[in-house]
Amino acid sequence: MKTALRFMFLTACALTLTGCVNRDQADATLAKGCAAGVASLLPEGTTLGEVRKSTFSASPEGPNTRHVAITAVTMDGYLEQEATYECIFEENFGFMNTNHTASIYQVRVNDQIYGKSGNQIQGSFDDFVKLTDAIRKAMY
Repeated sequence: MKTALRFMFLTACALTLTGCVNRDQADATLAKGCAAGVASLLPEGTTLGEVRKSTFSASPEGPNTRHVAITAVTMDGYLEQEATYECIFEENFGFMNTNHTASIYQVRVNDQIYGKSGNQIQGSFDDFVKLTDAIRKAMY
């Protein structure tokens, strides 16, 4: 009986730990969301290709924010260019890191800011809806 209880306790502990989200997994999800958001805001006829590099850091915007910079190839017909885009996400981890949620705070595409900057909303409402839909589909 004692062994059975110990086994059930250890199994329960193992199951709760397997559901944890670590920083690398959360960053990978943020990079995927950033790429999708950038792709939705590029001019018509321009597509986002391979993401070659992703960097992550705490954002100066405040607590629970994460800065993501992706370097990707953009294709405009036959012309390929490498460019760096920046995203800032507000993120939350669940109890004992059981889940991770994030929402977009700001995206910088071609010197244009979409989202929030200080207390001001940047970009149009339609751009913001398009941006949040693309990110939600990519991340979740």
